[in-house]
Amino acid sequence: MSSPNARPYLLASDYRAEFESDNSVARVLDAFLVAVLCLLLAFGPLAFGAVQPWAICVLEVGAALCLVLWCVRELVSGRLALHGGALLIPIVLFATLVGLQLLAGLTAYWYATWQSGLLWAAYGMIFFVALQCLRRRIFVKGAALFFIGFGFVVALFAMVQQFTWNGYLYWVVPNRYGGMVYGPYVNHSHYAGLMEMLVPFPLVFAMTSSWQKPVRVLFGFVALVMASTIFLSRSLGGMLAFAAQVIVLAIIVGFGERSKRQVLLMFLMVAFLIVWLLVLSPGGVGERIALLHDPLGKAGAGNRLSIVKDSLRMLKARPLLGWGLGTFPEVYPSFRSFYTNLFVNEAHNDYVQLAVETGLVGFAIACSFIVLVYRRGLRRMEQWQTDIRSAAALAALIGLTGILVHSLSDFNLQIPANAALFFALAALASGSSRGS
Repeated sequence: MSSPNARPYLLASDYRAEFESDNSVARVLDAFLVAVLCLLLAFGPLAFGAVQPWAICVLEVGAALCLVLWCVRELVSGRLALHGGALLIPIVLFATLVGLQLLAGLTAYWYATWQSGLLWAAYGMIFFVALQCLRRRIFVKGAALFFIGFGFVVALFAMVQQFTWNGYLYWVVPNRYGGMVYGPYVNHSHYAGLMEMLVPFPLVFAMTSSWQKPVRVLFGFVALVMASTIFLSRSLGGMLAFAAQVIVLAIIVGFGERSKRQVLLMFLMVAFLIVWLLVLSPGGVGERIALLHDPLGKAGAGNRLSIVKDSLRMLKARPLLGWGLGTFPEVYPSFRSFYTNLFVNEAHNDYVQLAVETGLVGFAIACSFIVLVYRRGLRRMEQWQTDIRSAAALAALIGLTGILVHSLSDFNLQIPANAALFFALAALASGSSRGS
């Protein structure tokens, strides 16, 4: 192959050979970029989900910094290697749609769409950078282990805080928003959404042959602790989403070779989880599970269904391009069909809210993105039992599955910290497995 400087643009298939000629500065920038990306993804959950303006600002600036670092890394290496191909098309189309809403005045509230557009631009940058840098085995392995370690630490903190609760976040920050606090989140369901995306990593790694037996046992214990906090948080949506994850993972594992052992191990982990919860004897979990006998008549589901019905009337009023990204809280009061003294800021269904704000066009773009991610991710996980990158891709897909199921009854993807992690996992699941 010719010198790296012979061509300014490289196809993805050329990346491995060209990487061997990278200088030490480029390699250091690679590692630094992955570290910054991981720290940015960890910042969001620790900052109460990054829902406050200062935290959103840090997330946006951090995403822009990651993109700048990637550009510097490419300049240092003397080439431009873009990866992702078709995956980037829905991102560009969605950005074009939001730009059209802003420039053509098609939004009900320009400022809200502008603010949401900046945040979604940050998600796009996180996805792009993760797609470019989480390719080499060492970086995929490092990111996956970071997710496992971070998830375990947050889960331990959430358990300790639960059993020593004094009414304050981190024991010092007043809870001014009400709600059911769990871990660093004001809303327990959003904590469950975080764990749904992270717990598949130790769960999948515990079933692979890439690690020695003591390490796999450790992964199993970490998965047990993380999964138990989904139930301890008493999030009904989280419990159902985790159950869906276990079922999907069992189906995927069951179709593979030498699958009996892995399936048996999964059921063993579930049994340990049940025993673990019985030992902890957390109050309220049984009562929350009992609500599943009448899910439409209890746990506030009635109002949520009303919000969804009202939202469908909003969609009918502007079906093509929607009311404008981020404008749901401003527009919804005109369509609300029930009395409440509470501020309804979300549709409690991410799919419906996306359709309301961006119309059927935006909804179709989002669906095409998800389809592409799953299509590429399912191709990558064939060797998940022996290959770290394939195992990480499978774990990321299961994490995405959990949050997508949960989004049917909640608004996890309206929480910046969870949305940022969602797009990072999408990149990890669908990125190419080429590279050393």
